[in-house]
Amino acid sequence: MIHVPFVNLPAVLAGSSFIQFVAAAIYGPLFGQAWLNAMKTDRGDDHWTTKDPKNNDYVQLFFTDFAINIGRAWITGLLLNLTQAQTVSHAAQLGLFLFLGTYLPVVTSELMWEKRSFALQKYKIMIGFSSTVVLSCLMHAIGTA
Repeated sequence: MIHVPFVNLPAVLAGSSFIQFVAAAIYGPLFGQAWLNAMKTDRGDDHWTTKDPKNNDYVQLFFTDFAINIGRAWITGLLLNLTQAQTVSHAAQLGLFLFLGTYLPVVTSELMWEKRSFALQKYKIMIGFSSTVVLSCLMHAIGTA
């Protein structure tokens, strides 16, 4: 029988809020215009985005993204509990292994096969590092068990 360990709900909510905040900061005030320029270069123009706010349901997009981030934070908490991470160092190692095993291969593959520019991929690397290594440390500090 599969045992699904408990994951502390406040840690999951804090973790998902953290991911949402980091993504909003990176794709917004910190690097928003540079990211948009990189996307425009990657796609050839800006047809991938809708300029008319009436055609975008930002509230639905926000809550859908938040639900995805709840899942991401819950899985991170689950792995912290399953590995019985005892220290922030253990949590950081788990996050680093997740980053090296999930984000870096995808970024590398997209660079090689899809010819995505590093100018675009560096934002995915920032989000990936924050939502694995930093998230693991944050959730460990809050307590996942």
